[in-house]
Amino acid sequence: MFSLTVALFSLPALLGFLFTFGLLYPPCGATDSTPGDYGHSWEDIAIDARAGGRFRGYFVPGVNGATVIMPPSFASGRGGRLREADLLVGHGYNVFTFESRRCAGMGPLSLGYREVDEVADALDYLLIRPDVDPDRIGIHGFSSAGATAVMAAARLPALRAVVAEGGYGDFAEDTLSARPGWGLVAYFEKVYFGSIKLTYWLITDLDINRLSPKDVIDQIAPRPILLIYGSREISLVGARSQLAAAGDEATLWIVEGAAHGTYLDVAPEEYEARLIEFFDTTLK
Repeated sequence: MFSLTVALFSLPALLGFLFTFGLLYPPCGATDSTPGDYGHSWEDIAIDARAGGRFRGYFVPGVNGATVIMPPSFASGRGGRLREADLLVGHGYNVFTFESRRCAGMGPLSLGYREVDEVADALDYLLIRPDVDPDRIGIHGFSSAGATAVMAAARLPALRAVVAEGGYGDFAEDTLSARPGWGLVAYFEKVYFGSIKLTYWLITDLDINRLSPKDVIDQIAPRPILLIYGSREISLVGARSQLAAAGDEATLWIVEGAAHGTYLDVAPEEYEARLIEFFDTTLK
């Protein structure tokens, strides 16, 4: 009986630890893609990080002086969102993409919160470039980088416009809420989710409740926000909670039939039109 009790406690705790460790220490997902694959010239940039170390980026020049920062999703490299970057460059925007902490060898991810530091580093770099208008810099992030984009804009007033796609509204609330009830399933969930929260704190030294764009999105106003989510993705609940908290400056576009990250595939013409109209209105 004692062994069974230990096993019942240890198994969900171990699974929670392994899950969280995998989220925070995934392998780098970089590819060999460059802006040249889309016919664009680019500059190979390396930036000193305030968190320690250096990370690499692509600066892709446009013609209108306005600039969009595209932070990496999860553990991706600097070429992870070049398809979307191509749309922006094609309409005259400078674009700066950069690699994740995992690809830069800068330790674990924090799933969006500490990644704001790299956005700040990128912003500092862009502000000294003569081909960047300091009053016309925006940010565009997807998934965990969508959460980063919102939290970065809340902290960095120089970011004048925000596009956030598919990110969580509140990580713990959206994904770690155990169902009410009794019995073994409820017990398993409670221990499992508790293990995730504890492991996250042990690795990052952060309370997992910091992962909450919903709690800070109201600090962005009066700067505009465009939220893009698919009708088939589970993070849609996070979109609605952010929209409710953001105020009148935020707009939510739900792409009918789209799953996580397939917005451009499902509605390519409307995606391009909405994205460019948003940045043309806010940055030009």
